[in-house]
Amino acid sequence: MADINTNTALSGLIAQYGTQEAKAKTGVGNNTAGASTESADGLANQDVFMRLYIEQLKNQDPTKPQDSGDMVSQMAQFSSLERLTKMADEMENLSQSLISSQALTASTLVGRYVYVDQDTAPVAEGNPTMLKTSFADDAVKNELQIINSAGQIVDKFALTDEEFQWDGTDGDGNFVPSGMYTFKATSTNAEGEVTQLNVQTPARINGVTINGSEGSTLNVANYGKLPLSDELDIVG
Repeated sequence: MADINTNTALSGLIAQYGTQEAKAKTGVGNNTAGASTESADGLANQDVFMRLYIEQLKNQDPTKPQDSGDMVSQMAQFSSLERLTKMADEMENLSQSLISSQALTASTLVGRYVYVDQDTAPVAEGNPTMLKTSFADDAVKNELQIINSAGQIVDKFALTDEEFQWDGTDGDGNFVPSGMYTFKATSTNAEGEVTQLNVQTPARINGVTINGSEGSTLNVANYGKLPLSDELDIVG
């Protein structure tokens, strides 16, 4: 048994799975310092495990042979642990693959525009702006007002569709100057009651963060972070 005493991997296995006689002969106990670490290394190698049992069988007391049932039980424990270790490795590989796939998908969104729950958006002179809203069920009339940064209404008109493209002109047909504009949508029912509607405007995706403190997010201009797990409505 001298060879076993000098093999740290075998010592770890003896501490984990060896019989009491084997532990006594090798001077290994359940609380041997460093046994858990070395045991993990030894369990990764089935050859080391089998060498341990061969040595135990060679050095057993002929008058008190090792119980074959104990050996089968211990080998079954080793086999189960080996399968669990392999399963954990496969799950880790799958997790890394999913993260890589998520990062690749998210990277293709950089530079595109996504609808966000925000009624204010930057407008470039001469460029159209896409808008979305949801009409009230009892609405008989829906209206959109476009307001500049000074609070002036530059145009207003009836909405007939929940998704609308504004051409960027005022009530006289002239292009409005570049700047931030607010879009106020309302619904009026048959009784004349007016309800303000939620408006979504497009915002540019400037970057992505994968597995950050808030999870995986899109970094959206003039809006903030948008969870990648949310349902995304990409413009165009």
